[in-house]
Amino acid sequence: SATGPLNIKAEDMTDEVWDAIFLGGKKSIPENLPVAAEHIAQMRKEFEYWYPMDLRVSGKDLIGNHLIMSLYNHAAVWRDQPEKWPRSFYTNGHMWVDGDKMSKSAGTFLTVEEAAEKYSVDACRYALAIAGDGMDD
Repeated sequence: SATGPLNIKAEDMTDEVWDAIFLGGKKSIPENLPVAAEHIAQMRKEFEYWYPMDLRVSGKDLIGNHLIMSLYNHAAVWRDQPEKWPRSFYTNGHMWVDGDKMSKSAGTFLTVEEAAEKYSVDACRYALAIAGDGMDD
């Protein structure tokens, strides 16, 4: 398989390397890992930039699985670092088209790009601005 910009092979991503990236924090990088210390430091810096997760957004139907598991996973991995846990969650209701829930399988789903091409950018902006918030469908 192809390697990424740091030329790291998949088999070099050992548990110790993952721990050094995600659990290392301010600790020094252990010696004798299959990935160069400067690469681990670069990946750790990238991770630290994006964490903690400020906001996780999802549909209300995913509260009982994706959102709960997100909390469980973060609490398990960073048991002693609650500052790494998600800061907030937001859920929304469903979009309805002609009395049916919008879905890809029903053919009623559009990407933002498709909607802009079909209805215009201004129409999409207006529709999104007046759509409202909340868990109501």
